Amino acid sequence: MLWSWRLLGRALLAPLAAVVLVLAIEGGALPAFQAYSVALAATYTVLVLSVGLLAGWAGIWSVGHPALFAIGAYTVAYGSAHGWALEPTVLVAMLLAGGCGAFLGFAGARFSVLYIALLTLAFSLVALEVINRWVDVTGGDQGVAVGELTSVFGLGVLGGGGSEAVVAAILTAGVVVAVAVLARGTSLRMRMMAAKSHPVVARSVGIAPEAQSALAFGVSGAVTGLAGVLLGLITGFVSPETFSLTLGINTVAAAVLGGVGTVAGGVFGGVFLAFAPSLADLLGIDQLILQGSLLVLTLLLLPTGIVPAVGSLLRTLLRRLRPAAVTTAQPPPPLDGPPVRRTHDAVLEVGGLGVAFGGLQALDGVSLTVRPGEVVAIIGPNGAGKTTLVNALCGLLSGGRTSGSATFAGADLLRVRAIRRRALGIGRTFQHAEVFGELTVAENLLCATRWVTSARRREAEALLAQVGLAGLGGRYPDQLPFGPQKRLDLARAMAERARLLIMDEPFGGLDSAERGLLAAQIERVRAAGTSVIIIDHVLEDLFAVADRVVAFDFGRPIGEGPPAEIMADEQVRRSYLGVTSAERPRAPAPTGAAPVLTLSGVTRRYGGVTALTGIDLVVRGGAILAVVGANGAGKSTLGQILHGTLAPTTGERTVPDLLRSSLVPEGRALFRTLSVRENLEVAGYAAGVKGRELRSRIDDAAGWLPERVRTRLELPAAALSGGEQQLLAVARALIAGPRLLVVDEPALGLAPALVDEVYGRIARLTEDGVTVVVLEQLLTRALTVAHEVVVLHEGAIGATGSPDDPTFAGRAERAYFGSSTSEDPVSP
Repeated sequence: MLWSWRLLGRALLAPLAAVVLVLAIEGGALPAFQAYSVALAATYTVLVLSVGLLAGWAGIWSVGHPALFAIGAYTVAYGSAHGWALEPTVLVAMLLAGGCGAFLGFAGARFSVLYIALLTLAFSLVALEVINRWVDVTGGDQGVAVGELTSVFGLGVLGGGGSEAVVAAILTAGVVVAVAVLARGTSLRMRMMAAKSHPVVARSVGIAPEAQSALAFGVSGAVTGLAGVLLGLITGFVSPETFSLTLGINTVAAAVLGGVGTVAGGVFGGVFLAFAPSLADLLGIDQLILQGSLLVLTLLLLPTGIVPAVGSLLRTLLRRLRPAAVTTAQPPPPLDGPPVRRTHDAVLEVGGLGVAFGGLQALDGVSLTVRPGEVVAIIGPNGAGKTTLVNALCGLLSGGRTSGSATFAGADLLRVRAIRRRALGIGRTFQHAEVFGELTVAENLLCATRWVTSARRREAEALLAQVGLAGLGGRYPDQLPFGPQKRLDLARAMAERARLLIMDEPFGGLDSAERGLLAAQIERVRAAGTSVIIIDHVLEDLFAVADRVVAFDFGRPIGEGPPAEIMADEQVRRSYLGVTSAERPRAPAPTGAAPVLTLSGVTRRYGGVTALTGIDLVVRGGAILAVVGANGAGKSTLGQILHGTLAPTTGERTVPDLLRSSLVPEGRALFRTLSVRENLEVAGYAAGVKGRELRSRIDDAAGWLPERVRTRLELPAAALSGGEQQLLAVARALIAGPRLLVVDEPALGLAPALVDEVYGRIARLTEDGVTVVVLEQLLTRALTVAHEVVVLHEGAIGATGSPDDPTFAGRAERAYFGSSTSEDPVSP
């Protein structure tokens, strides 16, 4: 209620200011020419506001609004010449401009910001050409007069540049500004900003980005059409020069100067746009120079705009004068009383589900049943198809061909649009807590509903308190640590009374206390009768809340049952720990080799997420070191620190001398449109190698490649097979002549025969004195190829040792799984 009164109070300021100006005009305090300038400023305020809020709320930049502005102006000119009444003329102008805007928004929704801007530019050019050629309606270059229009409601006669039109323009602008202020608290803005921030996540909460773009541009166009009507009424004449591309650029500049996405910024920009010519004359400089200089200074010094910057400064001063109480996040309330179970049929049945991306079969014949109030954990190595499954259930697949069936609450999910699945009762959390950063914590929950009422706000506050975020509804997500952001993601998924909650790695990146809070919340959700599907690699916490576990590998379920039973399954253990058919290719471990790199007490954090903690590691020269761990254990972060592209948050990285190192990232990161030779050349240029030396190194790298690649150096990298691309990525890294080579997941997505070849060639690099660090998910493979193995678990080293130690395999396996595994060693 307090929020409503505050918003209403701010909204009333604009009409109140408009009334004061009107009284000043009627009382003679403002001369006629100044009254006209004020009315023009009010008209431009409506125009700039429509452009600025469209950019700030929907992320759409338009330089075509002068064309919509012209539609309003020429409609009022046409209406006055044909005896139309005032109100129908205004309605027709807004419908025409709004319809054109909606078309532009829908057509441009699939494209980038640049392409939408170009689309609006093309629309403006076409409109200008139509204006110049449609002489019977527009008067062509000569323009057309605007006569008087009579109100059907008995409000008098407006038009022809009379004083009544000036008053009407000022009052109308006041009302428009008031409506814009009130719109800040509605779901209209929230849904637009959600669609702009994360289109995929927006779909998961029932928001269609294309519809939001069309709606945003349609509303903006209608308001701009109204501004065009006001312009015609107060000037009494319309000519094409007014609606040039210069006006479009100036309007965007004015919106940026004031502050994109803010109502007060739009008012400032409109006033500036109206009085810029007078200000330029007063200063004795060209108007374009004035506007350009101010825009450059604003972008450099006040990138958020003048009004937001001044507002931020004032708020900072007020906080220093009157420090505010700090509200800390509270844990969820305890689970008191008996569980309350709902009686709905929240049953998910998946039968023979298949998903293919081109020639890749990501899912193949998956069948799965989830009962009401059941927590089902889905596990499997990286690339097993887990995320593809949940994306298929949520309708968030991108370009995949789907077969089979999936039924939830009596509906065929494969025939239901993604944005409708939320209404069925499916909520989804994301691996990295993809919250809407431009919305407050409370608005992240409220954006999922179409009508924001006081009751809805109370429900959102109660839900935030339930997940331990009481009192934080007014903050923005970037003001929260990573753990509370994850809880916010969970609360958003639970909003609107979700029947099925799908959670993608909810425990990842959380400390032990936060994981305990999350586990308690999952228990609360289950007690309420909601079904839960969880994907995660933190097996201890996952198995503590799961009723049933389904293990995946290569897109198929390979095991199903209680947690203890599923991890005792030999096939499941092999999918995690790996198996290889190759003979052990590694050479004997070097003796007495000096360390080439040492890490001491290394910790790495990303915001509130701790990826690595307390890493002590010695990398010895001429050996193969394998860093093993499940997805999310911190392998890639450690690899980047070893390479030197990522600095530790704390701790030290020590090298005895200048160490040349190369990194082969996960996914290879080849330049796919360049040839094999060009990929090698680019690496040489990046390493500062040129001329004869570069040609020599390319020849050496080509000699290292298999003959089928060595004889096709002019072939595009995209035309190579997966194994050939991986070998090319390694060869490209060798161009720099590294002493240390870090290879991230070299076997990812490769067939077993290609895996053996890739690892065999990598292993032979040590014969040339290259030290190799392999980041690997499969423990058995690491035990096969490495001289030393380091097992990471949740960002910390769980075990270190040599594969030649007969006791190390068992210790490594226990470290890999944490406390959830048995004592039996794996067999390499």
